[in-house]
Amino acid sequence: MRLAWALAVIVAAVPMAGDAQLASEKSISLVKRDGHWTTVPLICDATNRDRVFVLGAPGRNGQMDLISFAKPGLSAQRVSVRLGPGDPGAGQIYYPLFNLVGREVGNIHAINPGMVEPGATTPAVTAITLGRETTNCRFAAQTRVLAVTARRSIQIVRTERNGYRYTAYSFDTALPETSQPWGGHDNRPSLAIDGGRLVDQSNGRRVYEFTNRGFVYRVMVSVRPDHPGGGVEVTQDGRNVLREAFGAYTAAVVP
Repeated sequence: MRLAWALAVIVAAVPMAGDAQLASEKSISLVKRDGHWTTVPLICDATNRDRVFVLGAPGRNGQMDLISFAKPGLSAQRVSVRLGPGDPGAGQIYYPLFNLVGREVGNIHAINPGMVEPGATTPAVTAITLGRETTNCRFAAQTRVLAVTARRSIQIVRTERNGYRYTAYSFDTALPETSQPWGGHDNRPSLAIDGGRLVDQSNGRRVYEFTNRGFVYRVMVSVRPDHPGGGVEVTQDGRNVLREAFGAYTAAVVP
């Protein structure tokens, strides 16, 4: 049984404002708004708030949308910002955020990718500060998929011992926050499954499969900007018990 894919929408490559290190050439990030997919520089899935932040592509005069999606449901609020050049120091990089009249209103905190061993596959962004609120971002160096649906967050990480690891997070701020190597953040997951396999990687489409107590979990994601989309489905004895499409995701180009 296959997840229904969204209609393909051709999107252009995202020009980067500020320092190019904010994005990662090893991954692609997309968000779906009003039925259309758009390539964006980064997605921050919060570990200390029920939020997903998406930094939109730069538009006129470098203006960018910083969109906050509430979890669950993914209702959106946006604020217009401009991103300043990165200020590196001791392996950390801070990108200032300015409002449209030029006042600094926050920053994006990233790790220099060269400091992350054995190398980050997705943007190494660990926090976004806007006003007095700091949002910690879910980050692990070997992330292959980080996605949100209307009901949960999903992450797939490559491990040396157990193949691919699937973690799902219910939208619940009571999930304890944990620290990751290289300055990343995570939560104790609602569900974790080790030993996953990559069962399909044709035409830019990745399908990861996991089994747990008679249930089969399949995560499907596209790394092609001209045919974006993805989601998760769960079956038991061949019968579909869950199917959720992604509203936003980051996927590593390397499987």
